[in-house]
Amino acid sequence: MDIRRTVSLGTVGFLAGLGVVLHVIEGCLPPPVPLPGIKVGLANVVTLVALFLFGGREVLYVVLVRIVLGNLFSGTLLGIAFFLSLGGGLTSLGIMSVLRRRNASLLWTSLLGAVFHNLGQWVVASLYVQSRALLFYLPVLLFWAVPAGFGVGYLGTLLVRSEALRRKTGSGPISPREGLGIDGLARH
Repeated sequence: MDIRRTVSLGTVGFLAGLGVVLHVIEGCLPPPVPLPGIKVGLANVVTLVALFLFGGREVLYVVLVRIVLGNLFSGTLLGIAFFLSLGGGLTSLGIMSVLRRRNASLLWTSLLGAVFHNLGQWVVASLYVQSRALLFYLPVLLFWAVPAGFGVGYLGTLLVRSEALRRKTGSGPISPREGLGIDGLARH
């Protein structure tokens, strides 16, 4: 195993562990608004950073480890919360991977990732509850996805741009198109 692969594997493990910690911490905090399913999604910052540093299988490992261990430590493994996390995480990762390959900005990727995360969770909840009443809750989830996606995207941008993080992972600088500027949003 060469040194670059070892560093990459170590960084993936570190990011997955950080995601688990953020998942558990956020589960202990009161929600930003007293509505079911509304969270900031701090652990999604880790997914975003992993996607922009590695992409491919590495980010999938980070997401799966974060969801499985986060729910294990939260006591919700194989419960509805686990399947909501899994549905939202994989749906979000799917759209964010497509946007990353198309060089969308990190912020734009995060915003759409948050929307698709809520869509994925809504689909799982709809299959579980089997009630049309959830259709009326979808706009509420999508409305709150925008500020959550912006916050996660902003924090993710700061982390990806961090010189210390680049040094530890050996990754190069990100392009200006991946930055926070409104021009990055307008182009995509």
